[in-house]
Amino acid sequence: MASGALPQTLMSITATKISELSKQRVLFDRRKTEILAVANAAPDLRTRAQALLDGISRLKGYSKDSLDKDDLDLDADSSDEESEDTLTSRGVGRLQLEDHTNIRRFLLQSRHDPSVSQAALQDRITQLEKELRYLEIKHEHGAFYSKLVTEWLSELDGSMISTADETKSTDSDPSFESVGRAEMYEQRATWETLVFTAATHVNEHAIRSYLNDLFTQTKLSRQALKDLRASIQSFGTELSSKGDWLNVDELKWVSRALLKTDLLSDEKTAILKEFMRNNEVAQEVADVLNMRIASLDSWTWTGHSDGIPVEMRRQLNGKYRVFMDEDLLDALLLQYIGTMWAVKLREVFEQFLRSNAWKVLHEDIPEDHKEMRKYFLGREANSGSGKINQIRKNTYTDEYFMSQLPTSTAEGAREYDDAEPKPKNALDTKHSLLHLLITESIIHKHQRGNFTAIRSDFEWFGPSMPHATMLTVLKFFGVSDLWIKFFVVFLEAPLKFAQDGAEGSVQTRKRGIPMSHTLGDCFGESVLFCMDYAVNQVTDGAFLYRLHDDFWFWGAEDTCVKAWQAMEQFSQVMGLKFNTEKTGTVQMGLGDSPTQSALPTGDIRWGFLVLDAQQERFIIDQAQVDQHIEELSRQLSSCKSVFAWVQAWNSYFGRFFTNNFAKPAICFGRGHIDMAISTLSRIERTLFNKTSDDKSPSDQINGVTDYLRTVIADRFDIRDLPDGFFYYPIELGGLGLLNPFIRLLAMRENIKETPPEAPAQGLAQG
Repeated sequence: MASGALPQTLMSITATKISELSKQRVLFDRRKTEILAVANAAPDLRTRAQALLDGISRLKGYSKDSLDKDDLDLDADSSDEESEDTLTSRGVGRLQLEDHTNIRRFLLQSRHDPSVSQAALQDRITQLEKELRYLEIKHEHGAFYSKLVTEWLSELDGSMISTADETKSTDSDPSFESVGRAEMYEQRATWETLVFTAATHVNEHAIRSYLNDLFTQTKLSRQALKDLRASIQSFGTELSSKGDWLNVDELKWVSRALLKTDLLSDEKTAILKEFMRNNEVAQEVADVLNMRIASLDSWTWTGHSDGIPVEMRRQLNGKYRVFMDEDLLDALLLQYIGTMWAVKLREVFEQFLRSNAWKVLHEDIPEDHKEMRKYFLGREANSGSGKINQIRKNTYTDEYFMSQLPTSTAEGAREYDDAEPKPKNALDTKHSLLHLLITESIIHKHQRGNFTAIRSDFEWFGPSMPHATMLTVLKFFGVSDLWIKFFVVFLEAPLKFAQDGAEGSVQTRKRGIPMSHTLGDCFGESVLFCMDYAVNQVTDGAFLYRLHDDFWFWGAEDTCVKAWQAMEQFSQVMGLKFNTEKTGTVQMGLGDSPTQSALPTGDIRWGFLVLDAQQERFIIDQAQVDQHIEELSRQLSSCKSVFAWVQAWNSYFGRFFTNNFAKPAICFGRGHIDMAISTLSRIERTLFNKTSDDKSPSDQINGVTDYLRTVIADRFDIRDLPDGFFYYPIELGGLGLLNPFIRLLAMRENIKETPPEAPAQGLAQG
């Protein structure tokens, strides 16, 4: 389904539902009036209660339950057939079927039992009147919710029309900004400069020489390299000559993996999901893909002469990323090949990690210390499984090494709600890395008195990666000429910006990796594996904690200097450049005069956090938060419907801010949670104080629910909404508003104030 058709389809479905709800509301109001008329005309309380019970039971589909065959006082027409008009209120309400039965029995008892008081009868009447009011509120809420949905769909439909108009306007009005943000045009200009200009600053001979020096230093490394090459060569030959690559089952995991990449447009996503539902169609698609893989040496991009459309998508952090909108069959083929190569490369790199070529951290522990541990903790106290360096290696291997690549095709296609165990998601892994950094800083300071940390990444890593660098590394690792030729065609894609229209120029990619392609991840990780190994060698076994091109290193200062020099040499040879904005060093435990060294200058930052050397912990950069408060304010102001406003609020306030404060942990201490809570409180006050500056004190808006109450009252004349309505899930008739305070305050109780004291306490007890 085309994305433009989606609002119209939803509008049609919604209009049908609203029409039915309106009919039900009219019918309910008529029945309610009839019930109250009969009840109000009743001569006594028992008859009034019976009339209410009879009417409400009919409304809820329990018509027979209000009757008793022995109750001769009931009206003769009370057992008449139901009218042709029926309500869809069957089973709804606070009173359950057994409640109706109990009230009926009570009323029957009151007819014969003089001890039943008038007050007891009045209680039953009140109970039934509340039930009738509850049913009425259900219909009122349905009508109100229909208006909310209609408002949202109108905004969605309007935005589609607006986008189409803007695209047309750009041809006639050069000053018209279809996106409205200068940042997009600036970032596009930089991206085009990198991607469409060949990298002339790299030397293939220098790269090969660097790799030879790195991987052939010792007999052990030469053997590990030989094994790696043999495995890759064998895999490449097997994959290219397999003959029967895809069947329906294979295509399903490929499709699931592709859907996870967010690469496809809405229309192609809908088509792919339809493929997955029909096995006959899926088999036809698999047959076509098999034919294309069989002629891999002559493969080209579908529609290469017209150029593959690309578009810029804005992320919440303000950065834009460029996505290709390739042919669906091309996307499936590349996803299959990319996943197969990704799984294999991770396998061989992990084998290399486990080989004797990879240095392992060793610390010489005096024999008398070992004997003391054995005496107090038992003979198994010095076993390898409990050593801290072994724990470090296990953590590095399981969570950080080659984390960009899947361990299996099943992992590459795993759904979010799969029941089987799965590794941490990318955000959890990043947060765990911050926790690990602070934990290691506490241990190092107690052991050695000081601690040094480095953090950096590469500037425009994806778009700037020289093709010569990637291809030279892949050749060095044993990738055959057949696959190298295919990879060249994949990399040198003909591209055209969709927003430029039919007149846009087609240009060939000459540098960089296509966004959100698993095959591109293979190339990037293969290159960066060389840096991992280089750092391991010069530091005698220390770990470079890397999440794609975002890397961290810590330890003693002299070890950090060696690691940084290895990274500098790597980047120079490979034609990459460090991102100075994200490069920095922090040294703790050195007082006000940190040692001057060859380490990079700058802060260590992640999200809204900056690592403070004096406080020896992460603190929130409030100035950076202020910039995003302004951005959130602009986003919320542009929302024309309540649902769109809540969606923007949840994305920014409910997730973006809290995610970039990092997940609380014991090593962070309670102070980190308090800092996050106070910052969120300040964000909310700042946003709504702006909104209510011109209001009297009694009309001041105190927070998000107050604001939404005001908006809903102004637009829909609905007042006195309970707090639960705002937080209840959309599926159950609420707004689904997120409240990050709840999770933070719940975690606060279990986190102590001063985690740095833990090692000292442990040593004192030992």
